[in-house]
Amino acid sequence: MSSLYPLFHKLENRQVVVVGAGSVALRRIRRLIEAGARITLISPEALDELATLADEGRLDWKRRPYRQGDIETADLVLTATSDHELAGKIQEEALRLGTLFNSAEDEGLCDFHVPGLVDAGALKLALSSGGEEPALVAAISRQLEGWLEERRAPRAGGLETDRAEQPTGDAGKVYLVGAGPGDPGLLTVRAARLLKIADLVCHDRLVSEQVLELIPGTTEKIYVGKEVGCGREIDPVELMISAAAEGRTVIRLKGGDPVLFGRGAEEMIALAEAGIDYEIVPGVSALCSVAISAGVPVTHREIASEVVIRSGHAMKDDSENEVEPPGRGTTFVYFMAVNRLAEVVEDLRAEGVGEDTPVAIVENGTLPQERVVCAMLSEIVREAGAADIKPPALILVGEVVRLRERLAAVLEARV
Repeated sequence: MSSLYPLFHKLENRQVVVVGAGSVALRRIRRLIEAGARITLISPEALDELATLADEGRLDWKRRPYRQGDIETADLVLTATSDHELAGKIQEEALRLGTLFNSAEDEGLCDFHVPGLVDAGALKLALSSGGEEPALVAAISRQLEGWLEERRAPRAGGLETDRAEQPTGDAGKVYLVGAGPGDPGLLTVRAARLLKIADLVCHDRLVSEQVLELIPGTTEKIYVGKEVGCGREIDPVELMISAAAEGRTVIRLKGGDPVLFGRGAEEMIALAEAGIDYEIVPGVSALCSVAISAGVPVTHREIASEVVIRSGHAMKDDSENEVEPPGRGTTFVYFMAVNRLAEVVEDLRAEGVGEDTPVAIVENGTLPQERVVCAMLSEIVREAGAADIKPPALILVGEVVRLRERLAAVLEARV
């Protein structure tokens, strides 16, 4: 291959056509917007962020497949659809028109490469390996970003980024990281360090805004969660695998602990099967942290010696089986179950839990907007409805809930 001629292209008010609206296209469009380009996006569907950019008038989204002639007035064309045949056809059209073309699908079709970028304001460093060493480009970019950051604002103290954390070799690495219950002060030291060196952070809805604010502004962040009753916009496993294969350091940031109802085990297996280097970084689970934030210890030597942990997404049906009633020393903790509270209550009744058993529901535990609703089992559905409790919320059932009132009385007496 001939040597590449490096240049920085002025795109202010120039027409750029992007075909495809996935995560790769999103990364490129972000840069094009910063450069002031007039962007036409062609794709039947698009990620939420791209749809929002279209709604804001920052790009023109044609909600349909590509048609011949769509690039006739373009100064630059980029494709990112995973469709090699389509990329080839568009490349032929661009060649006939004399328009510069780039394909994320096939390096061999490209007239130019989109380089790795180290952005330090007026200073911009572009790196390219001609598409042959993306892992090396990513590693050098991280080193340069760290060096420039230290020159601008030297850090002091215990959370200084440890460059030894970064993966070495040709491939990237994925870290499945627990973000804790919400309070950034409960993030582990290792998790905080890793957030400083990540190239890409994939996060879900349970990660608090306070934790997301700890991620450097230059780090790419992509929301990969899903809402109740809706599918995902992005497959997080596919995104992690493709990004790590490009040599990037990827953090899959999950609320609480990644393997306690966080699907960390499923993602761990998928990464291993794909041959991707990964590491689990445990987080502080809501199991104890949210409960104690609300004044409810899940165990007590005289009251509760057993904890039963359940997920509201996998409710079991014991209606036809004889169930042994739980002892009064059992604490039930339900994750992701507040939208199925009535079913939780019915299941507990079927198991023999008494109507006078105290229940606490903790919404947004450990955060400034934390709310707690307490009631007997017989009244908790009505009370939670009256308070309009919403996810994320933890449900605690058992005699330990009464300790909350006892502790509050002691503290009030001291005042």
